[in-house]
Amino acid sequence: MTNNNRNNITYIYLSHFLGIVSMIALAICVLLFQHYQEETNLLREELSHLQTQCMATNPLMNDHDTMVRMKTEDNNLTGGLLQQQEYQPVLDSLLRATTQQQQPKAAQAEIAVGNNNNGRQLQISTSSFTFASEFGVVGDGTADDTAALQAALDSASNDDSGGIVILPAGVFFTTSRLQIPAGVTLQGQGYGSSPLSWQGDAGSSTIAYCGTDYAIGMNGHNAEVKHVAIYDYDQNGCVHNAAGGIILEAHQGLLESVLVNNVLLLLFTEGVGLHLKATSQGGIAYANFQNVRIRQAKRGIALEAETGSFINSNTWLAGAISSSGAGAAEVGIIVNATGACNENIFYGMVVDLVTSDLAHVYVEGSKTNLKLVNARLEGIDQPIDRPLVKIHESSYGNEMTGSLGHSYVDGNLNRNPGIRFMEKTTVGLDPLPQNQFWNAAFKGYDATTNSLPGWSITTNANLAISTTEEPLYPDHLVLDVQYLGYGGVFKLQASGLPPVPGHDHCTFGIYAKSTVAGSISAAMRYTSGSITSSASHAGDGEWQFIGMTSLYDKSAPSFYFSIDGNVQLTAPTLVFGKAPATPGGSLISSSGARMAGTLSYGMATSRSSCPNWVLPVNEGNVFNMDLQGDPTGCTITTINESAADRFPKGSTITLLFSEAGTRVQSNLHLKLKGDFVSSVNSALTLMSALQGNAEW
Repeated sequence: MTNNNRNNITYIYLSHFLGIVSMIALAICVLLFQHYQEETNLLREELSHLQTQCMATNPLMNDHDTMVRMKTEDNNLTGGLLQQQEYQPVLDSLLRATTQQQQPKAAQAEIAVGNNNNGRQLQISTSSFTFASEFGVVGDGTADDTAALQAALDSASNDDSGGIVILPAGVFFTTSRLQIPAGVTLQGQGYGSSPLSWQGDAGSSTIAYCGTDYAIGMNGHNAEVKHVAIYDYDQNGCVHNAAGGIILEAHQGLLESVLVNNVLLLLFTEGVGLHLKATSQGGIAYANFQNVRIRQAKRGIALEAETGSFINSNTWLAGAISSSGAGAAEVGIIVNATGACNENIFYGMVVDLVTSDLAHVYVEGSKTNLKLVNARLEGIDQPIDRPLVKIHESSYGNEMTGSLGHSYVDGNLNRNPGIRFMEKTTVGLDPLPQNQFWNAAFKGYDATTNSLPGWSITTNANLAISTTEEPLYPDHLVLDVQYLGYGGVFKLQASGLPPVPGHDHCTFGIYAKSTVAGSISAAMRYTSGSITSSASHAGDGEWQFIGMTSLYDKSAPSFYFSIDGNVQLTAPTLVFGKAPATPGGSLISSSGARMAGTLSYGMATSRSSCPNWVLPVNEGNVFNMDLQGDPTGCTITTINESAADRFPKGSTITLLFSEAGTRVQSNLHLKLKGDFVSSVNSALTLMSALQGNAEW
């Protein structure tokens, strides 16, 4: 064999060998790639499993502050893949951190995973919170969880753990009141699938209270309860006997900024669903209640402040109070206080009780009122003689809008004009804003006698009608008052005001301009008999409306402007009822009128024929008589004799004659002292005497 042949054979064997090696290498690469792909999928599965466990064990994953986040700069997991031994300990560490297995307080933590060449990074951030499960709660509806739950709450309060106490899903049996400390939040997982009855499902958290006290108490600022059901338990040997669900108590101090959110209060048939109570100079303010659902309670919401205490400026957003059977409820909302209890506002509240023993809404107390905005009150079986809303005579200033079905409002609506339900069973009252000052234009001032029609004035001021100041309203003069500085304040007081016992409120005021601070205020006698006054003028030299609205003493009404400085005045106004002021007009109504200004009648030209003259109806009260060039040939014996043309009884008309010789005959239809014969530019005034007859 030649060398060339040997070389060829060697080359062939070498080529085959290299081909085999290449195939083996390719097979190894494929196996390695499959291995890495399996590792990638495993990592993804591990991360997905971790996230699922975090969502299940850490409720904050479902809140706005997500406690676990992944930051990936390069999503290509096939590059720079961590080995199993690198990421498995990290995953275990993360799982321990998110389930809080090792320590009761989850401190702030940042755990970075795998800063590799591709920049892939997994970060975990946890916030301070407390898990009730770490304190031994069971949540099976049988074991007593009272001590364990209170220990978790106290731990959060003492900064031993996070301020948010996480209550897992379960039924937590309690036998005494849980007290939520100041600044601590008790947060559950929701109250289940139904707001109508307790189901204990859908991963819900339920406080099942068995006792005669309140299930939960809140007496510290910024305490919060949310996403739980609170149940007057009737299992495990218990009966419905609790005093109530949640109580906010302020005793000898202030309680503010408490929050109750997304809470179901169920079956407190012998007590109060939600109770706010202030005693011994205590006060509750700025609390907020959102989507509070109260079902089958004897009293839904109760506000109670004793003398010297207050419950003011608290807000309810949405929510509902309901019952499903007759006799189940005494009252939906009750505000009964001898102390101050006002400016508590319910937006969009529903009180849907089949019937109530007292009323759906009951308000009592001289310092007490309630505001319901866009409320819905329903009582399908409420007796027609029992009100849905009862306002005691002592309470005033209540405001209620929305819908009211079945029954009515029992209360003095003049003292509560803000109650504006408009239904077939009841309506609100809106007083007509008529100015009772009949000489609001300040006409007819006599400087010689220092007198002004319609006004009673004292002598310790000089008055004059301004000739330089521009009036604010047409035909309204400006009165200059120069205060003389002796004899006390100068009182400008209306005379001859008509009594209006049907109204309890009064609104009055006047435009004033002064450079003297405090120069004028409005004053009136309050319902108690004492004098109360408005804010005074700022003294800035500008026009300012000085006025007030209040209950007034109907037995001895007194309204006046108290002046102790130089001031200009115009357009005074007084209206009975709680209505806005109406400067710029004087009183004239269907019930009567007095005027200091000019009353102008409508005028029309009348063309007709004798003897039966027809005036145009509804075109005026004064008529120019057009005799069409023949005044002496006309004798009028009737005016508007036809029934279709007659004027209403009491109508006054004046006939103007520019020519002489027209006769108006005295007869059964025209009852004159004698025949009237016109002279040049003469007039005859007649009044319609009988309704339905053409008699003047």
